[in-house]
Amino acid sequence: MTQIPPVLVTGMFWLALLVALVGAAWWVLRAGARGGALESDRADLQVYQDQIAEVDRDLVQGRISEEAAQAGKLEIGRRLVQARDRILGEGPRLGKLAMTGVAAVIALGAGGLYLIYGSPQKTDQPFVQREAELLSRPPETLSEDEIMLLLQEQAKKAPQDPMPHALMAQVLGSAGRDQDALRAFQAAMRRDPKNADLVAETGAVLMRLNDGVVGVDAKAAFDAALQLKPNSVSARFYLGLADWQAGKKAEALAAWRTAYLANAKDAQGQVQLVARVAEILSQLDRGPGEDGGGPMAAIANAGPDAQKAFIETMIAKRVDRLAENPTDPSLRLSAARVLLMTGKLNEARDVLLVGQKQQTSDPLLSAVYGLALESAPAPPEAGASSPAAMPKR
Repeated sequence: MTQIPPVLVTGMFWLALLVALVGAAWWVLRAGARGGALESDRADLQVYQDQIAEVDRDLVQGRISEEAAQAGKLEIGRRLVQARDRILGEGPRLGKLAMTGVAAVIALGAGGLYLIYGSPQKTDQPFVQREAELLSRPPETLSEDEIMLLLQEQAKKAPQDPMPHALMAQVLGSAGRDQDALRAFQAAMRRDPKNADLVAETGAVLMRLNDGVVGVDAKAAFDAALQLKPNSVSARFYLGLADWQAGKKAEALAAWRTAYLANAKDAQGQVQLVARVAEILSQLDRGPGEDGGGPMAAIANAGPDAQKAFIETMIAKRVDRLAENPTDPSLRLSAARVLLMTGKLNEARDVLLVGQKQQTSDPLLSAVYGLALESAPAPPEAGASSPAAMPKR
């Protein structure tokens, strides 16, 4: 028996599919043409109904007799029934034989392609083998998709466990997919609705979706988290951030200080809070009294000379303002950050050390300065060159 070449089989399948598509297009066009007639019938229905109403009005006003009204309504009713029958009984229909033929062609063609190009003789490859391979690798070598795959499998194994969904939310949030992260956090909260950390982190996602501003929805989430856990680090930080964004700097620092002291037994929570506060206080383009608009972003594509002049201006501006307000932690931390940008490590460390001495009685700010000093690069040895480092925003 002569075997049909695979190319010919494939060509036959696509030809059959093309015929089916042409038939479907013809049916749609026919339906459109018939749709116009149906619209006409529907208009007739309204006309007949209006005529019946008009006969009733004429009868009430004495213009026609009872017998004439009855005869007129019977004739109009007959036409009304005919129009309704056309609408209900007619319309575009595709014969059962044609529909069966189209389905058979597509199914047989797909099956033929699978037999030619597929591998029906191969056994299934269970995910457990793939999972074991992924788990055997160092975490830092896993891609975002691979991490999500593992977490999704874990969620299937433990459908009532909120942790896989919370971790998926963190992965999605770090990738900038905040809408997906929000849905993942909501899935986690459905499994553990009284988890204050989940509620607070959901509020953080809502804040990011609102261009980084703590809006009504986010604040409601933080308040709800505090109802569940009065000392929630995340909730108290973000509520303090709302005050900071509103220009209430003293209130924000007070809120963060209270949260720091309230979590004295939670060292990890304190470190987390200090790192977040240090990042906010040291922002270069939106410190106290600074104009918004992101000057760092505006200068990013400028030439080396323009960047150098811009940085020197930033340094001079902050140094002058720091001399006027030497106890302002935001000015001091942002000044140190600008100095680090130009590789002036000794000057940056001096600025931070002065601030740390000023705030020895403030446990939060003392810890913030301590973290900044630990994070600052060590000054190079004599004779060694030090490249300028651009700090993270």
